[in-house]
Amino acid sequence: MNTSSQITIASHFNRTSPDASTELNDLITRSKVLEMAPHLGPVAWLASAPVTHALAGTFDRDLGEPILWAWRTHRNLQEAASATLAGTRSPEYVTLAKHEISSIHHPEVDVTVDQYTPVTITFDLTLLFTLEALRLTVQSGLLVGLSPGACSVEVTLGAHGFDFKRSATYALQQLVTLHTGLRLLPASAYAELPV
Repeated sequence: MNTSSQITIASHFNRTSPDASTELNDLITRSKVLEMAPHLGPVAWLASAPVTHALAGTFDRDLGEPILWAWRTHRNLQEAASATLAGTRSPEYVTLAKHEISSIHHPEVDVTVDQYTPVTITFDLTLLFTLEALRLTVQSGLLVGLSPGACSVEVTLGAHGFDFKRSATYALQQLVTLHTGLRLLPASAYAELPV
């Protein structure tokens, strides 16, 4: 892919342990969110580690992916990509004012403990990015460069009335790395180019 960010959703949550699941397990245990799940209360402690393991797997995703997805759908960037697609024009520069990007997910974990009724726990995961004004470079239909800037990230995890937020600020280049460029147009547009 076009990114090689080392910052994942899990590492954003992880501040005290090299193992992201350790801190996540502590968070889930302290919140008592499993005890609040219908039919799970008395045996919730048995489900803590498996639920944490399932969530940690879900959180092993590049934190910068929603930024790239949002930029792929930005009209000005798509116009610049179309204008430069043939590769015969000089790069185009697109300035984006300070902006926010949000990404909302609902990971589910199915829990079955012995004779108890199976329970599906639905978590709410919200990623909110606040990006400074920046200038993006588009050439040959690809996003190939971005100016330095900071990005504030707030990740919220919730379920059954429990909400936990963790915020941090990163250099944008920590979240988004462009190697050979990010395609901003549908794959068919690039397939039509002469080789």
